[in-house]
Amino acid sequence: MITEIPKSEFQHRIKQVQKELAARGLDALLTFGNEAEPQFVRYLSDYWPAFETAGVLLPVEGEPVLIIGPESMTYAEGRSKIEKIRQILEYRESSEPEYPGVPLDTFASVFDEVSSRQGVKRLGVAGYPVATVPVYTALQEAMTDGEVMRADDILIEMRKVKSENELELLRQAFRIAEKAMEAVLNSIEPGMPEVEVVGIAQEAIYRSGAEYEGHPMYVLSGRNSTNAIGRPSQRKLVPGEIVQLDISARVGGYASSVGRPVCLGHMPDEVRDFLQVGLDAANKTMEIIRAGLVAKDVAVQIKDFITERGYGDAILYGPCHGIGLMECEHPWIETSSEYVILENFTFQVDTFLHTKDYGARWEDGIRVTRDGVEQFSSYRRELIVV
Repeated sequence: MITEIPKSEFQHRIKQVQKELAARGLDALLTFGNEAEPQFVRYLSDYWPAFETAGVLLPVEGEPVLIIGPESMTYAEGRSKIEKIRQILEYRESSEPEYPGVPLDTFASVFDEVSSRQGVKRLGVAGYPVATVPVYTALQEAMTDGEVMRADDILIEMRKVKSENELELLRQAFRIAEKAMEAVLNSIEPGMPEVEVVGIAQEAIYRSGAEYEGHPMYVLSGRNSTNAIGRPSQRKLVPGEIVQLDISARVGGYASSVGRPVCLGHMPDEVRDFLQVGLDAANKTMEIIRAGLVAKDVAVQIKDFITERGYGDAILYGPCHGIGLMECEHPWIETSSEYVILENFTFQVDTFLHTKDYGARWEDGIRVTRDGVEQFSSYRRELIVV
């Protein structure tokens, strides 16, 4: 059983990126990440920033460089699969300490280093949506005679098809999330605040070997269950209301989430009908998906299925999104998705329906196979009353 991606796989990723840089005529790729969105950095280095931000500078030829802030050197040396590490002020934490007298590199000095002092003239950037203004401003100042362009797609495309190591880490993450879901269902009761239920899940994932949550966990009750995105509160659980549970874990960087709506004590008939539609749609999604299908065809079938059951107005988005280093990543399955689904794509089947009074989400992870899917999770995929 592995607990991390081996160094050899990171080296293979770097070589693949360099081939793409050469094909595009780019001198280098600069990735960006932070502690909440580490994927573009962690995919190439296994480094996961804390407080500060980080980047990987990958030249078209030669060794990559991990770029960090002024405080993270000893942490980075113990964690990064990239050996060459440089510190730049703009990657400091957001409170902007000044570090007077601390010798630091700049983009100009690092660009000279990786290019044998030839300079970087055409630079691709990955992680553009989460890059900070200070980093991007410093980058532009260093590239006055060059060109900066978005290149997120290089890593996005590579990450869609998972390796055997990635799949194994995902399987472990989902097994831990299921254990935590079981712990929650064995302990949850009316009167508990939502945040207390999160505490039960957190204890279970860490006891079971997770490195962190796969995402901030959802325990959303009553009208809070209408939130597509939300945080648990001090609201106390009430019998008969939907309590939306999304329990997650992360192993070796790879995230999981198991989503189940539950009712405490009893389930009103209208709530039962609503939940049954969501459960049936989630199951149907897994029955449909296989390699070779055009993604939008899956989304259209599920949309029609839910609409025919009378809940078309309750749909917010398509039935699936990718899962891997982030709980929600490319590719999405929407009615506008024209791509072909390939073997070893990994998805989160995410069936979320909502009315003005309550909502519900069924979530499970899958791997696409030639003839169907491998289910990473299935624990109590049923109408749950506790």
